[in-house]
Amino acid sequence: MPAGAALQLRDVRRVFRLAGTELKVLDGVDLVLRPGEIVALVGPSGAGKSTLLHVAGLLEKPDGGAVLVGDEDCGSLSDERRTLLRRSEIGFVYQFHHLLPEFSALENVMLPQMIAGRCDRPRSRQ
Repeated sequence: MPAGAALQLRDVRRVFRLAGTELKVLDGVDLVLRPGEIVALVGPSGAGKSTLLHVAGLLEKPDGGAVLVGDEDCGSLSDERRTLLRRSEIGFVYQFHHLLPEFSALENVMLPQMIAGRCDRPRSRQ
């Protein structure tokens, strides 16, 4: 893994099979994200953006390749370990209808860590 990588995808593949047809949505994707890096994922509808996020966020398993969070290869992890890793290391902020209106955007982002009792407000504001 490249030094300092928070998340890495290596040759990730994701294929959907429907009615005898194979749809290759991710075909050999490589990606390295470092702590504090801001990345925008853009592309036309149907290009595989959501699938890439689901695989990178450990919501779906790839059909091939590797997903590493920190130094941990997530390929053979149990569902429970994937959930714990996702809860502690990965966060999602969805575009529509998933924010709680009673809270600010910052509080919505911090909420999972607050629930887990691991919220450091000054650090979170960074």
